[in-house]
Formats: sequence, C-alpha cells, structure tokens
Amino acid sequence: MNDATPMLEVRDLEMHFSIGGGVLDRLRLSAKGFKLDRPVVHAVNGVSFKIARGEIMALVGESGCGKSTVAKTIARIYKPTRGAVKVDGEDIANHGFAEMLPVRAKMQMIFQDPYASLNPRQRVRDIVAEPLLEQTKNAADRKGVAAKTEALLAKVGLNAEHAGRYPHQFSGGQRQRIGIARALSVTPGLIIADEPVSALDVSIQAQILNLMMDLRDEFGLAYLFISHDLSVVNHIADRVGVMYLGFMVENAPRDVLFAKPRHPYTRALLSAAPSIKEKRDVEEITLSGEVPSALELPSGCCFRTRCPFAWERCARERPLLRDVGDDQTVACHLVDEPERDKIR
Repeated sequence: MNDATPMLEVRDLEMHFSIGGGVLDRLRLSAKGFKLDRPVVHAVNGVSFKIARGEIMALVGESGCGKSTVAKTIARIYKPTRGAVKVDGEDIANHGFAEMLPVRAKMQMIFQDPYASLNPRQRVRDIVAEPLLEQTKNAADRKGVAAKTEALLAKVGLNAEHAGRYPHQFSGGQRQRIGIARALSVTPGLIIADEPVSALDVSIQAQILNLMMDLRDEFGLAYLFISHDLSVVNHIADRVGVMYLGFMVENAPRDVLFAKPRHPYTRALLSAAPSIKEKRDVEEITLSGEVPSALELPSGCCFRTRCPFAWERCARERPLLRDVGDDQTVACHLVDEPERDKIR
C-alpha cells in the first residue's frame, strides 16, 4: 500500500447489541410464531477517524462511552452493525474468519488484563511463538521461530530464562511485556491497546508506556490507545478522540485539545482530571446528572441532558463533527453560537 494510505480508517462505525433472547424469549417466539422486538443497546453510533502510519491516537471518555467497543469492533471481536473499517486500505467490516487470518498479521491487540489474556497452561516461549507459527507455513522459516521468540522477549525487557516460565510466575508489568511481545511477533503495522496500563502501578505504567513509544519509533507502529486516564494520554498520544455515549464529540491533535478544548464535555473531563498545578489551564466545568441509557438515546445532542450550555436547538438537532481549524473537529452547536458558552 502507498505510505499515504492510513494504517486504519474507520468510517460511520456503528455497533448495536440486542439484549434478551433467553430461554423464555425463545419459548414465546416458538409458541406465538412472530419475531420479538428486543431492546437494542446503541454502543457505538457513527464513529469516524483515521490513524496514519506511526501515529498514536487515543480514545478517551467515561466508562461506558463505547471506546472499548470501538477497539473490539475494529479488531473484529465483534462484527460491526454498519460502517467501514479499513486496515492498510482493506475494508474488513464484513470479512469472515478465513479472510481475517492474513489481516491478523497487520493488526494485533494488547488487552487491559494481561493475566486474563495469556494462556495459563502455556510457557512464555509458546505464548509468543504461537502467532508466529500460525502465520509461518514454510518449514524452513519455522526453524528460526525459537530464535525470533528470544529476540522479541529481549526487545521487551525479558531474558531467555523467562521463556520457560508460566504467566502466574510474573508480575503484572512483566505479563504486559509478554503480551506486547506476542503482539509484535507477526510484525504488525497497527496495535490496538485497550487500557493496557490501567491495572498497573504508576511506576510500571511509565515503563510500559515508554516501551510502547520506543517500539513505535523502531518499527513505525500505529497505535489505537484506549484510556480514561488523561495524564497517560497526554504522555503518549499524538491525537485524541473524545467519546460520549457512543458518539465522537471531539477529535484533535493532543496539544490542541489540551490547550483549547472546544466541546463542553471535553472541557469537563479536563477540569475533572487531577492536577498538581494550583491554577488550571482550562475553565472548570462541573457536570450533574447521570449518563443517559444507551437503550434510548436522547433526541438531538447526546450530551444535552448534562450540558450547562444546552438550549432548544440541542434538543432538536444532533450536531455533526465540524472542522474548527488546527485540524480539530467538534460536534457541538456552540461552534455556530460561541457566545452561548458564557451563559450558565
């Protein structure tokens, strides 16, 4: 593919889940002979973004905003309801299992809980070598798998002695290093990291983040980095997308977003983040109320039920992402009427 082709392009991605469908529903369905209308969770609603080769993009938002669902849908753990997912220019949204096998070599995932993502019955050398063996069909090439496995472990800060151990014999940080080595084994161009450091101590977090950035520089990796920790995002990301209730509400380069957040929700997130500074760089916004249910989305703007600046247009019309300059896009009616954000 041309270097100008994004490593990942997501366009109008939607992921909805029907709930119910238990034994009683099936009995009613067979007895009455009609289709049941089951409630639908609107987890992801028309999300679009691109990640260039070698770029780190972070998705942030409160728990339940849909950022992890976006990651798992891109990785094809879920099949998207609608939309396009292009990896290295290839649309994989409707790929079957066999069609996805060669794509797995281009795209790998690092999970939040390193212990749950590692097979407890396999030694580390086998965990790291398994993707290599799956992708390497030539018998001559398979002979070099053991050496490559040791080299990968060394690359992430582990040695040959660790190769014969089981996952339970490692600390959380070491297990995450094993997960990174496994992801690197097939030389991917894109790594999806779903909150990879949230379960680790702060000192270990820094080590893993620095390792990921070093590997990005060495291999030209692109990352989709899922996090709710803005300090982590500020450290590692080149670009940040902010999600709320399954919608992308703001997307901007990191420095632009942290210096000049435009969406009220982004401003609320930044003002709520812990800071050692006596005076914050952004105006503090306190949110009230609860996040609406994804079973029944509000009309108009999804954030209007908690927004201190909402007015009648917000209930009528759902805002679309608009370019506001500096490579920043915002889905908010305040872009058209900026004076309203001075009204509390």
